[in-house]
Order: sequence, then structure tokens, then C-alpha cells
Amino acid sequence: MNKFRQHFSAFAILLLTAAPAAAQQFAYITNQGDDTVSIIDLQTDRVIKTLQVGKGPVGVAIASAARRAFISNVDGQSVSVIDTNSRDVIGTLQVPGTPVGMAVTADGKMLYVADWYDDKVVAIDTANPERRTRLPAGKAPAGLILSQDERTLYIANRDSNDVMAINTGNLEIISRIPVGNHPFGLTLSPDGAVLYAVNVFDNSVSVIDTRKLAVTATVPVGEHPYCATANPDGSRLYVSNTQDDSVSVIDTTQYRTIATIAVDGNPEGLAYHPANHRIYAASWLENTVSVIDASSHKKIASIPTGKKSRAFGQFIDTVPH
Repeated sequence: MNKFRQHFSAFAILLLTAAPAAAQQFAYITNQGDDTVSIIDLQTDRVIKTLQVGKGPVGVAIASAARRAFISNVDGQSVSVIDTNSRDVIGTLQVPGTPVGMAVTADGKMLYVADWYDDKVVAIDTANPERRTRLPAGKAPAGLILSQDERTLYIANRDSNDVMAINTGNLEIISRIPVGNHPFGLTLSPDGAVLYAVNVFDNSVSVIDTRKLAVTATVPVGEHPYCATANPDGSRLYVSNTQDDSVSVIDTTQYRTIATIAVDGNPEGLAYHPANHRIYAASWLENTVSVIDASSHKKIASIPTGKKSRAFGQFIDTVPH
């Protein structure tokens, strides 16, 4: 019996030591105040690397399958390109104007960049960056997001108070959908059936049916909301409220707020991480990222980042490394 136990213990130890380490996933947080990107290991909730990028980084778009992260530098008139394998900056795309919101195809081949002041969206072939197309947009385009089939690009036009749907095949306008006052952040439900537009000056979220391309509900949230993200089954929507330092939790079956979570000051970028069921909110005022437990609706940690963290866009790399 003793020999059996010894052999069994040795075998168990061998299994444990031979077991592969859990795959890592990362968040890319833009810090507009010091021209950097903080890379957070979402297993440990710690910054593992800080990259110098262009001047005034704001937006994030990640093509996980292509192993690329794109960072819009609003003051540098550029987009920094990060290799998400090496987690290094490998290039810079010059984008004259004021690049803010971005969206990218899953294969990383087409990047869409909103030019805030010039009222346009630029479509860039990332393999041949000189090949560019100007897309129609409204006034002060901000948040961008692609439909799941990538056939439609949605644009939040902040000063036109509408959301534009663009056919990415022929680059023609499909629809302009009136929403609330100053739409900024956009997110889709996991099944792509619902688009949410965050209305900064109305303290609300417009709920858009993507088949009908019409607003079906308007949900009041906190003061000066900015961005939104949904949980994996779409039953909850989370909205960052910059002026009351909170995140609203919305039950999407009834479209009502069921909780308000206190977070670090001026939360902007927001993302849900399915692997650990946590929500991450970038804090512009406190130079941190708040970590929220999705079960308890409570902030459980603050991760120090760089100055004026924004992380506007889809900032979590969902492919394990």
C-alpha cells in the first residue's frame, strides 16, 4: 500500500507539473496623458508592459485572429500598430486629422478610423496603407463598430445626434437612425440583433433593432455616460457614467437599471471579460482601471495604469496567448 501511494503521489506530481499553463488574455488601455498603452494580464489583473505610442492615444481596436491591436493617436494624427504576440509597437499609420474611434475586421485587413473634426471615416487597407477610402459620416463621428458579418459599419455621429449604418461592400449609406443627444460609444448585443448607442448629453442609451434599423427603447442611465458593453448572453448591459463615477447595470429583458456600481473617477472605456466574468472600466481621473465582479456588482480592485486612461473601443484581446 505504501509503495502504491508513493507511486500514485509521484504520478500526480508529474501530471501537475506537465499540465500546460492557462492561456493568457490581455487588455490594451490607452493613456492619453502620457502617450502610452498599458497592457494588463487579465489572469493577474496587473500591468505587465507599458508601450510608448503616438501623441494622445484614445481609441483601441483589436483584430485578435490577426494578432494586431490598433491605437488611435488623436493629437499625433496617427494609428500605432501593436503585435499582440510580442506586445510591441511594430508600425505607425499616418492618419491626417483627428482619429478617435475605430473598428477593424477580424482578419485585420480593413481598419476604419473616425476623423472627429473632418466629419469623415477613413477605411484603410492595412496591408497597403496608402489605399484609403473616405466614407460618408455625420458631424463629429465618434464610436464605430462592425456588424458580426462585417457587412455593416455603424457610426455614432455625436453632433448629428444619429447613428449611421454603412454598407461596407459599396460604402453607401443604408440608414441614418435618430438617437439621443450626442451619441458617443457603441456596442452590440452578442447575437448582433441589438445595437446600443450611448447618448452623452441625454444621460441615456438608445436601443436599436439592427434588422429594422430603428430605436425600440431608450434607457436612462447616470450622468454623462460614455461607453457600454454587454455580458456574454446579452442579458446585461453595462454603461460607464463619467460625471458620477459609476457604471449602470441594465437588465435588457426589461430595459431598466438594476444596479449602479461605484468605480474610480471619470470612467470611460468599458469591456466585459467572459473568462473571469469581470468588467473593466478605464478611469480618466484616477489613472486606473476599475475591476468589477459581474456577480456581486461591486468593484473589487483598481489597477494602476498611465495618465488619463481612456480605452475607447474594444480593448480586450479575446484570443489566448
